[in-house]
Amino acid sequence: LCLGLSFVLWSMTRFQRQQFALCGKTTESVRRNLLSSVLPVLEGLGFTWEEKLSRNWMKIRCGGVENTYFLFGGKDEGSAALIQGVTLAGVLLDEVALMPRSFVEQACARCSVAGSRLWFNCNPAGPGHWFYRTWILEAEKRNCLRLHFTMEDNPSLTPEIRQRYQKLYTGVFYRRFILGQWAQAE
Repeated sequence: LCLGLSFVLWSMTRFQRQQFALCGKTTESVRRNLLSSVLPVLEGLGFTWEEKLSRNWMKIRCGGVENTYFLFGGKDEGSAALIQGVTLAGVLLDEVALMPRSFVEQACARCSVAGSRLWFNCNPAGPGHWFYRTWILEAEKRNCLRLHFTMEDNPSLTPEIRQRYQKLYTGVFYRRFILGQWAQAE
């Protein structure tokens, strides 16, 4: 919710009549994981939107500003061809660790508008994962702001739910899901 809302607010305050991409493993996961929580909050802030489901895009409007947001799924190597050719002012890649590198690199390459930005989120995988090695370990070199969260940082979870999860997972899964670490099974 926070990342999706921040991305839309950033794009609407910085750009007018530009194109952006909202990417997930599938377009359905973008709608389910991102838009289903972000759009009601935007509506409460006075935003309106028009969505074309068959074309996987939407226009978001507020105070005379209008931008277009394309929805892309990055589920396999062939997905890179779907985003190729579009000019973007920004891209949000939700659960980027689930996407193939070819798709992510193509999405990043599409951001050629001055002032464009790349936004990523993900749950950790193993320390050999290409995203960890390329973006997390090289965050400073790439001029990236990296925010690390643990399960304790999730305000929507009650203490009881957090305790249940802490008891449910052990080993590498505890380190990934509870502590937010890029860990590998030994």
